[in-house]
Amino acid sequence: MIDKDIFRKRFDKAIAESGLSQREIARRLGVSPSTITGWLHGRTNVATDQITQISEVLHKDPAWFFTSDSKNDDVIKKLSDNQLTLAMSVDPDITDEQLQQAINYVRFMKEQEDRKNDTNGKN
Repeated sequence: MIDKDIFRKRFDKAIAESGLSQREIARRLGVSPSTITGWLHGRTNVATDQITQISEVLHKDPAWFFTSDSKNDDVIKKLSDNQLTLAMSVDPDITDEQLQQAINYVRFMKEQEDRKNDTNGKN
């Protein structure tokens, strides 16, 4: 499960590495400086569609903002855009049981699609 604080930690690190001020980053993103502060302190959430823009401004892969170490970086880099979108859309307050149910459902749907493709390929 994604750490609730990982985005803000990585966002703070990306800002420091960029050499840009929070005010300049806010200007480039078209948001107020207080929005940046809210993201950094976890008071407001970043919209999924803003992640791409943030990654472009700070020269980071979107997945980088959701990983905490190099092992996770390697896993996240292998995700498709759709898989990453799904991972980012999971409510951070979801229980482990609910998350497992969601994972099981996605696996079931994938198996159904694979079976359908196997059947269609044999005809």
